[in-house]
Amino acid sequence: MFNVRGLDIRYQEVLLLISSFNTDVIVLLETGCIDLYDYRQMFCDFKMFQQSGENSNGGILILVRNGIMVKRVECKLPNVCVIDVELEEDLRIIGVYAPDSRSWSWEDLSPFVNDKSVVYGDFNVDLEQDGVIADNLLDWADSLFLSPFVPDDPTSLRSDRKIDYAFSNINGIDIQTHKMKTTSDHSPVISVLPMKCKKQVNGKSIHWKVYSLFTEYTFQFWEKCWCFENVDVSYNDYIQFLSLLTARCTVIFPLSKYRIAIPPYIRCSMSYVRALSFRQKRTKSLDLKREVCYLRKIIKNELKFFLSSQLSYALQLRHTRSPISVSFWSKAKRFIKPTSSSLNGFIVSSGAIVNDSIGMCDIAADFYEDFFRRSDNIVRPHPYVDAPLLDFDNKDDPIPEVSLDELLQEVDSLKKKKSLDAHGLSNYMFNFLHSSHWSFLLHLYNLSFSSAVLPVAWKDTRILLLAKKDSICSPAFTRPISLLDCFQKVGEKLFLSRFRDVLYRRGLLPNNQSGFREGSPTVTLFVDFKSAFDMLWHEGCVGKFRKMGIPPSFTNWIRAWLENRRGFIEINSVKSRWFGIEKGGPQGSSLTPTVFISYHADMPAFLSWSSSHLFADDLAAVVAGQIGLKFSIQCIDLEKRLKLFCDQLEYYCILTLQPINYTKTEALWSTRAPFSPQFDIILGGHTIKMGQTNPYVYVEN
Repeated sequence: MFNVRGLDIRYQEVLLLISSFNTDVIVLLETGCIDLYDYRQMFCDFKMFQQSGENSNGGILILVRNGIMVKRVECKLPNVCVIDVELEEDLRIIGVYAPDSRSWSWEDLSPFVNDKSVVYGDFNVDLEQDGVIADNLLDWADSLFLSPFVPDDPTSLRSDRKIDYAFSNINGIDIQTHKMKTTSDHSPVISVLPMKCKKQVNGKSIHWKVYSLFTEYTFQFWEKCWCFENVDVSYNDYIQFLSLLTARCTVIFPLSKYRIAIPPYIRCSMSYVRALSFRQKRTKSLDLKREVCYLRKIIKNELKFFLSSQLSYALQLRHTRSPISVSFWSKAKRFIKPTSSSLNGFIVSSGAIVNDSIGMCDIAADFYEDFFRRSDNIVRPHPYVDAPLLDFDNKDDPIPEVSLDELLQEVDSLKKKKSLDAHGLSNYMFNFLHSSHWSFLLHLYNLSFSSAVLPVAWKDTRILLLAKKDSICSPAFTRPISLLDCFQKVGEKLFLSRFRDVLYRRGLLPNNQSGFREGSPTVTLFVDFKSAFDMLWHEGCVGKFRKMGIPPSFTNWIRAWLENRRGFIEINSVKSRWFGIEKGGPQGSSLTPTVFISYHADMPAFLSWSSSHLFADDLAAVVAGQIGLKFSIQCIDLEKRLKLFCDQLEYYCILTLQPINYTKTEALWSTRAPFSPQFDIILGGHTIKMGQTNPYVYVEN
């Protein structure tokens, strides 16, 4: 609340006050005669409610931030403005400027006070110094069960009195004088109400046809502006244009005012009846009135039948793969799922719970910045990066160029999801991006493949967090969901087809089939690697690929693709700072799984004592004893083989910087004899939990 003594003179101080505090409601007193048209431009983030005064110096203006539901209460008292704010519990705010020359009394305010009211104002009464006048004001407040909330410091700079304060029947209101430099003779008053806002659910609609036309009209401009000598500047300008164009074509509206689309034939009938109704009011024709009533009944029946048929149609198709079915189950599965994946707060080391979005983003950014920091425990010299390179016959093979037909075909095959990347773009946009734009993007992809140069913006990642189990947990128990640049995804799929061709031609991906060996005791280990994709060692991966005979043109592009990545955490639309991602493959990328399994393609060579099978990032290894020996000797032999297997697996994980999740690693004992294992499996100093299969089933006759 601020008595500005002329808003036209001190509007800049109000703007400074707004920028200093994230204020939801501002009560401006003694505004004088103002033109609301000019101030709608200045206070564009607020709804305005004005009440004039009894002279040219009076007047009151209440500003309420957009997004908060509010309605005005009719009040004819000068210098008094009343509004109802729709919160979880409706709140009435009464703004009052009460000069000594006012024409109304305190009792005239009584009809506007309800059970949830706050009266803010310049009362021109000091409750401690003004004697009888103060007693009259307090008697009126007591009659309505209103308590005074007065700041500790004076609010009037001229008389050094406390005359700006509040009355309310709500407990726990904080109020204080804001000691800012002002040319007014009143200091602003800052107050906090213990009320929660009701979230307004908004919908949005994007005019994609307009978007498509704009991209078509601007193609020649971008074709001329695109400079391949400075890819970063050109690409950044281009994606910023697409993001701003999307925002410009977006209309946001409250879902409470949303109405289902009506077929054109019903809309035409409704327009015709409305026109007849206006004509009947002008002509006062009884025949026309009867016709209007008859047509309205017909339209109501048609509208009712249409709405019921839409519901029936949606229910019939909910078990199919139609868009209606996908939409239905995407909303229903959150209620069917037994565990919640929403994230409501973080538990910090002190045991306190942080649930505000800004604090959660800072905590998550600190955790994941440390999590993605480059590993320092690398033993050098390392065989992947320090051994001399081998000379392969395909070292000069370039990455094949991309044709426009192949590019368009790859774009068409992408799933058109609406999730936004770090720049506010999504794959769904490709449905409406004019096809001519892919001509200069084609040159960008071919330039990237030939020179191993990637735009810096391709490395930017938007990271959303899901809780693995409990909605309030530590950052270590969250699952990061990375949203990559949408144009980078196209480039990755183009590179992936070429990279797979090299892998298949050189036979670098062996097919491992796990199986049991009949007649001997067998142990199957199910090894879970900790955050497998997120632990990928960049330098070691590129070094291993070079020793596998991958051409330098491919390894150089993979190095450029992996390094210098960055991301930010987003929680409830609040973004954290940017932080570096120095290890791991981009999550959600179509290329990361192939790079990961290629990096670990030599794992079977290390695990020679087992038959192993790597499924995604999980390892299943089968270790069996020798056949044809006594069962007790087979068990001893199996124990030795398991010891060698564990040592080799541990050495391989140290070499590749890929840690094992020991808590999720388990073993399964299988044998045809009713015998339990008499030994423990020790992996990395941890005892692995072992289960047992029972092949015997006894049936009574």
